[in-house]
Amino acid sequence: MNTSRLYLIIGAVLIAAVVIFILLPDESDPPHAEHTHLPPGHPDFDQMQQMDGNVQPDRSNVRSEFMQEYMRLREKVESQPADDTSDVLIYARMLLDAHQAEASVKYFERYHEATPDNISVMLDLSVAYFDSRQTEKAEAVTKLLLSKDPGNTTGMYNLGAIFVATDREQEAKKVWGELVSKYPDSPDAKRAKEVLATL
Repeated sequence: MNTSRLYLIIGAVLIAAVVIFILLPDESDPPHAEHTHLPPGHPDFDQMQQMDGNVQPDRSNVRSEFMQEYMRLREKVESQPADDTSDVLIYARMLLDAHQAEASVKYFERYHEATPDNISVMLDLSVAYFDSRQTEKAEAVTKLLLSKDPGNTTGMYNLGAIFVATDREQEAKKVWGELVSKYPDSPDAKRAKEVLATL
């Protein structure tokens, strides 16, 4: 595994851990306490107060730490040259995880352009397209990744989902039928089988 991929995995795991920690209820808060978790892109997001960098993160300020990291990454990827993709993928995935698919698209596209054979990035880009209602682009990227990795079960499942979303059930049945017959023990095949039973 190369070093940059390892850093991406570590970064994604850390971000996921922070997001999970943010969403856990604080038992010490009174029942009437208001919890507002603003996703990136929310109108009030940029107005929220930044905490002092010397303060250690704990249960009371982890949300501010998360926002500080989001804003640091945003500033970095917006100011760096287009051919510099350091942290671009982490930032794109952070946006996608925060249900900001439309905002994430340009960053996934930028990373995909720099690494056109990266299958996991193509999967992310297709999801970002799909979630932002760009189904033709989602289909094109998914077909591209399947041309490079024909046995990618997630890609096969996603292609079937795109077909269902665009009222092409017969095509979905065909691709999901192939997924179930070729890779019956994969989690994607099991999901496909469940959905096929409802079509």
